[in-house]
Parts: sequence; structure tokens; C-alpha cells
Amino acid sequence: MPAPRTERPVRIGYARTSTARHELASQLEALHRAECHKVFKEQISTRVKVRPEPEKALALAHRFKEAAPEPPVILTAHELKRLARNAAELMTLSAELQAGGIQLERLTGPPGDTSTRPDPGQATASGKPPRYEDHDLQLEYWAEP
Repeated sequence: MPAPRTERPVRIGYARTSTARHELASQLEALHRAECHKVFKEQISTRVKVRPEPEKALALAHRFKEAAPEPPVILTAHELKRLARNAAELMTLSAELQAGGIQLERLTGPPGDTSTRPDPGQATASGKPPRYEDHDLQLEYWAEP
């Protein structure tokens, strides 16, 4: 009997910095190590509400999922705050991804976030924003570095 076929996940990466002073290279390197199929990147302020690159990443993730529903499709970011301006936006994004059968993954997180990423073959982020014991830590996490 042949072994069951395991589909390799399709990872779509997203990297963002808000100013030219911030470096993008470490995010891109982490997304490369995570074996992202394609990485979308941009330098755009957190204050800007409409960001074109995450929209392109989402569209590509949906196209992959429609074309091949079996392999996991994962939207991957270095940190969740790169994808959303605040927790409410992250919840909206998470709901949209879940509705389309797309997983959300982050490669790093703030202190106190207990989710981890055990291996490149498994997405571990639940799509929910990180939990915080301390309100100040939450504000610090969503503040731009």
C-alpha cells in the first residue's frame, strides 16, 4: 500500500517597515528560511489604512487555495503587527483567512506570547491575536518600533 501523500504547505510571506530607517533584511531572511513561495514587501507607514502589498498577498493566497484546496495555504509574517495596524484589524484579517481556509502564521512574537513555530511544515498561529497579561505590553507591541 503506498504511503499517504503529504502536501507541502504553500507559504505566502509579507514583510513591512514603516520608514527607510527600519531594516527589512531580517524579515526577508526569516521569510526565506520559512520557505515562502512568494514574499510581498513594502515600506509604508502604519498610519496608511490601504496597503497594496498585503492585498496582493491575500489575493495570491486565495488563488492558490482555489486552484489546489488540499495543501495548506499559509499567510506568513515575521510579526503579526506587520500585517495589521491594531488588534481589531488583525481579528478581521483572521476571520477573512479562516473563511477562505487560509492559515495565519507569525515567525516571532512579543514576550508573553506562548505560541511557537515547531517546524516549517506546520502553521502554529491560531489566527487569534496574542494574549497579554499586561495592558502596557499590548500597547508596546502594537506601537511602531
